[in-house]
Amino acid sequence: MKKAHDVGGRREDFGPIDRSGHEIEDWERLADAVNYVLNAKGHKTTDEMRRAIESLDEYKEMGYYERWAAAAELLVVEKGLLTKEEIDTRSAELERRWGEG
Repeated sequence: MKKAHDVGGRREDFGPIDRSGHEIEDWERLADAVNYVLNAKGHKTTDEMRRAIESLDEYKEMGYYERWAAAAELLVVEKGLLTKEEIDTRSAELERRWGEG
């Protein structure tokens, strides 16, 4: 069964690669940090992360860090480290605090 990464030279389906840079946003840094900590603490492996990323229904519509954040959330919930509700509550709190600053 083909996954999202299995594009096998179908470049014409995706168009040219956007090589322009952008400023890394705070939430992207946070997504990177969360993934670093999950690795450092032994809570996920590269293979688990790839499986989680490739299982995302919205994979093609998501950006790089969106995929990483969604996959990390999926793994954390699957492993029982946090519930979806706990993640949503903390995310809302962070959004509120960042909006104040």
